[in-house]
Amino acid sequence: MAKKLLTFILALAAFVCVLPMRGETPTIPQKEIPIRRENNTNHPIRSLCEIQACYYGMLSTVHTTVFSNLGEIDVTVINCSTGEIWEDTFDSSTTSQHLLQISGTSGFYEVTYLSDSGNLYEGSFIIE
Repeated sequence: MAKKLLTFILALAAFVCVLPMRGETPTIPQKEIPIRRENNTNHPIRSLCEIQACYYGMLSTVHTTVFSNLGEIDVTVINCSTGEIWEDTFDSSTTSQHLLQISGTSGFYEVTYLSDSGNLYEGSFIIE
């Protein structure tokens, strides 16, 4: 009986800890990463971009959302200040979101996405 009571109290305490205080919804600090699509002549295309990205500081993660099937996408994040590089590939035909863990050290970052069809998407952000 004591074991069940202790389990119930611990579960209740865990539940209370995740509830927002005073009705506020907890948010994760994030930075939007403006993404632009480049054409073959390297002039920006002024249209709605199929890729949206943001940086989540608490998780040191670049979060990508793809709004249409672009096939396999190669993601590269470079900290231009330190030279660190992170790369990954994901298939936008099976998943519309992707997370890439980076170091989160301060610096100027460049993000590039290259689709199967050769479309290049680029963005940049700063971590202070």
